[in-house]
Amino acid sequence: MFKSKPAPVLIAVVFALTACSSNEIGDSKDVAQDKIYQGYSISYTEGNTNTEIYCQFRFAGKNGTTLVLNSPSQVQFDGEKLPVDSSAGGGAYYRTYKPAANFVGKHTLTFTTTDNKKLENDFAFDNFKLVNVPATISKKQSFNLNFETTTLQGDDYIEVSTNNTDSSFSVTHNAADKSNAIVIPTKELKRQKTKTLTLEATLYRSIPLQQSTAEGGKITISYALKPVTIQLNN
Repeated sequence: MFKSKPAPVLIAVVFALTACSSNEIGDSKDVAQDKIYQGYSISYTEGNTNTEIYCQFRFAGKNGTTLVLNSPSQVQFDGEKLPVDSSAGGGAYYRTYKPAANFVGKHTLTFTTTDNKKLENDFAFDNFKLVNVPATISKKQSFNLNFETTTLQGDDYIEVSTNNTDSSFSVTHNAADKSNAIVIPTKELKRQKTKTLTLEATLYRSIPLQQSTAEGGKITISYALKPVTIQLNN
């Protein structure tokens, strides 16, 4: 079933910028390799030229010290070695950008430890879009916001939030909701004082690693669509 709640301030889906995460930087050669946490984030916003691939390695858990991978340790995306970078707020990370035009499909992230153990993790980047969006709706009844993408699994979900409205809300649709339609409830429509409703939909996927150290890790994907505007009738 849908869940309606006040719209939160949107937070970027990256591993480095949470308030409780360390921004300290260490060397991977100085830590036990099975205590390295792998964090991968894939982000795309409809209309952008590129998709962002962001990788971060931490000692002893997702909030631990960020690590620079010392040779022969490295991370590759589809066979390409990624360069290290850093920021004051996020610590050490690895990032690249790939053209969005041909990004849909299967990709591979490969982490090599200092003892040359390769950990390969595949993920699929799938299309996501809204379909048959109505031009006009009535405030007096709920409506379905239809979408197309591959089946949601596990902790995957879609969030639909209002944009630039005096009565904001958000609705989530998760893997337990079997239909390909997000229900926008009547009670939220009745609260709107303007004549239009602008909605933003973002797909979030959480993918377990197929190969990991004892410390674990995950791949997250976010796919944000351009806002859509719908006329509201009383």
